[in-house]
Amino acid sequence: MQTSREARLQNQFDRTELFDLVRRERFARDQQRFGVMAACFHRDAYVRTSWYDGTGGDAYVAATRKWMSNTGNSKHWVFPAFAQVQGHRATIESPAMIFNRARLEDIEIDFQVFCRFFSRAVREDGDWKLASFHVLFERDVMGPTLASDPLPIDRQLLDTMRPSYKFLSYIQRSRGVRVNQDLLGDDRPDQLAEFHAGEDRWLAGEGPVS
Repeated sequence: MQTSREARLQNQFDRTELFDLVRRERFARDQQRFGVMAACFHRDAYVRTSWYDGTGGDAYVAATRKWMSNTGNSKHWVFPAFAQVQGHRATIESPAMIFNRARLEDIEIDFQVFCRFFSRAVREDGDWKLASFHVLFERDVMGPTLASDPLPIDRQLLDTMRPSYKFLSYIQRSRGVRVNQDLLGDDRPDQLAEFHAGEDRWLAGEGPVS
């Protein structure tokens, strides 16, 4: 009985640490505390977002520093909800929102992306580190900050973009960034199910730790 209780307490402790980790990483990113952000990642972490696809925690942080100096003020709200722990491996999935203010054809607009952040985590020397970071897109919205202003979009162009992140794709295109239209999203449930199945296999011990 004591062993079972200790296991439950350890699991709860791990979950608390993991939830704190994913919140701390995004907060540090938004506040440009890049040293804190870098400390959250495993050295071999794989990161895939709308603008970045690469390996190495330090490389991602360096790219983020440069990206933020060029593209402004996006912010994140993260609500960690689901963690699974198997020994020194874990996965965490967190409902999230991304906020950004931008200008399109001299009209100030706000857009929000509703998504989930998914990460592997590994325990190394007693500390949890993020070994991956993916965005699972749900939907997004966009509108002028002044309601009487028109929304300056090309509807035909917008309709060519993925429904789960079409406004994000449109904004990034206006910045000269072409967003991969094969990212993970709820509008492609088979692809998402395959991704989760692979992550479950990793959690069970398949493949290298990171």
